[in-house]
Amino acid sequence: MNFINKSFPKTLLLTVLVLGSSACVDLEEDVSSLLSLDNLQSEGDILAAMAPIYRIYERVLDAPHEQQIMAYGADDITTWWAGNKAPLRVFDRFDFGDGENSDIRWLDTPWNGYWQSIYYANTLIEGLKTSSAPADVVIVADAEARYMRALCYFNLVRGFGNVPIILDGDTPTGEETRATVVENYQIIENDLKIAEANLPMPADVRAVGHASRAAAKALMGEFYMTWAGWPVKDESKYQLAAAKAKEIMDMGYFELLPIDELWLFENQNSLESIFAFQFSESANIRSSYPADNSFHEARGWSDMYPERQFFFDFPEGPRKDATFHTDIPQRRIEQGQIADKDPPTLPWQESQRNHPMYKKFTIGENLTVNNRTAGFRAVEVFRYAETLLVYAEATARMNGGTATGDAAEAYNQVRRRAAGLDYLTPDPSVDVASVTADEIVDERAWELAGEFKRWWDMVRLEFVAEVAARRDPTEEVPLAIDPSEISWKHYIAPIPFKAISTSNLMQNPEGFRIQ
Repeated sequence: MNFINKSFPKTLLLTVLVLGSSACVDLEEDVSSLLSLDNLQSEGDILAAMAPIYRIYERVLDAPHEQQIMAYGADDITTWWAGNKAPLRVFDRFDFGDGENSDIRWLDTPWNGYWQSIYYANTLIEGLKTSSAPADVVIVADAEARYMRALCYFNLVRGFGNVPIILDGDTPTGEETRATVVENYQIIENDLKIAEANLPMPADVRAVGHASRAAAKALMGEFYMTWAGWPVKDESKYQLAAAKAKEIMDMGYFELLPIDELWLFENQNSLESIFAFQFSESANIRSSYPADNSFHEARGWSDMYPERQFFFDFPEGPRKDATFHTDIPQRRIEQGQIADKDPPTLPWQESQRNHPMYKKFTIGENLTVNNRTAGFRAVEVFRYAETLLVYAEATARMNGGTATGDAAEAYNQVRRRAAGLDYLTPDPSVDVASVTADEIVDERAWELAGEFKRWWDMVRLEFVAEVAARRDPTEEVPLAIDPSEISWKHYIAPIPFKAISTSNLMQNPEGFRIQ
C-alpha cells in the first residue's frame, strides 16, 4: 500500500520544499541531500533527520483548506459558492456520498502528507536504535518522532476512520488492511505515553517549534476526549483527558494573553501557545504577490469564513471584535500593486463574499484573512485556552454533566479573557459557580472559531445534524441533503481514490470498523 509512491528503506531524504506562488498548485520537492539512518552519529545528524517530519506536516498546513477539507461541514466555516472551491463545497454540503466521490481534488493533501510524515518518523525511530549519538539526545528524538507520528495517525483516524497500522518503515506492500479504530487508538496512546515520559518540559525544548512534554499532554487531552466520544464512546477516557489538562495547568508555565493582543504577529509562540508549527518569509506561499500578498477584495484567499448563523450567535464583546472583520477592505491590483477601492471598505453584507471574515489570525499585520502562513505567523495547534476548556468539559462529563469548583474556574478564566478582563481576577459579571458540559462546548466554538476544532467536537458528540439544521437558509452553499439524513457516514471522509485503487483498502463506509 504505497500511499504516496515513495520508498526510502535505509535512507532519509532531506528535503527543501520549493513552494509555488499559489496554494492551488502542487508543491515540488527538491532532494538536497541524503542522510543514512544507519549512522546517526551526532545531535546534528538527528536534528537533520528530524526536520523532514515537521516540514512535511507544515507543507500540509500551507494550505489549510486542503489539510482540513473534511471540516467544512462545521458551522464556523463555509466557502465560496463559485470559482475552484467545488471540493470544499462537497464537504460543506454533505455531498460526498458513500465513497463514490473519493477522487475529490485536495483530499489527497492530508492523506498523503500525514502518511509521508509517518514514514519519516518510522524511519527515524528505527535509525535511532543504532545511533551513536548521546543517549539523552536519542531518547528525546525518539519521543519527538513518536509525538509527530501520533499526531498524524490521530488526524488520519479522525478524518478517514480506521486506517492500517504501519510502524516499521516506509515501504507498504499494498496488502495491508484497515485496523480497527480501537487498534489505531491503542498505537496512538502508546506513542504518546512514550513522548510524554521523555520529552522535555516546555522551558527546556531545544528550539521553538519542537514538541514538549506539555504538547504531548495537550494532544493526549484532545485524543482522550475523542476516545470518550464517537465512535468508541469509552466515557472512562474523560478522566484521563481531565488529568492531562490539569497536569498542564499545574505546570504554572502557560497563561492567557489579553484578547486584543493574542493574535498579534509578535505574540506568536507566546506563553499561551503550547505547540505551534513555524513558518518564515522564505516559506511564504504568497511570496509572488505584491504588498500584503493578497488579491481578493477581502484581503485574502477567502476560501474560508464563518457561516452567517455562527456569526449571529457569537456573543458580543472584545473576543468577537478580535475574531471577525465586519468592515471588509476592498482591493484591486494596479500595475502589479494592490490599491484600495473607493470606498476602501464595505460592510460585510455588501462585500464580495457577503460574509464577515476571520480577523483573529491577522490582527495587527498584513490582512490575509484565512492563512497565517501568508504572514509568516506560526500556526498554533494547541493553545492554553483549549486546555482550560478540556479540563472543564471532561470534568463536567465525569460529574453528571456539570462542572463546579476548579473546573468552573477554568471555564471562567476563558470567559473573563473573552470579555477583555484580567483572566485571573474573579468578576461577578462573568463568573458562574457551575456550568454544563454543553455550555462549555459552546464556549469552545467561540474561543476556537476558525481553528479547525469545531468539526471534531460536532463529530465526537454527534450533533452534526443538529448544527446543520440551524444553517441560515440564505447561505450561498446550501445543503445537498436534508439534515435528518445526516448520519455517521458523513463523519468520515472517503479515502482518496488513488489510495483505494492501488491497495487492498476497503472504501468508507463499508470499510469502517470500530473494534
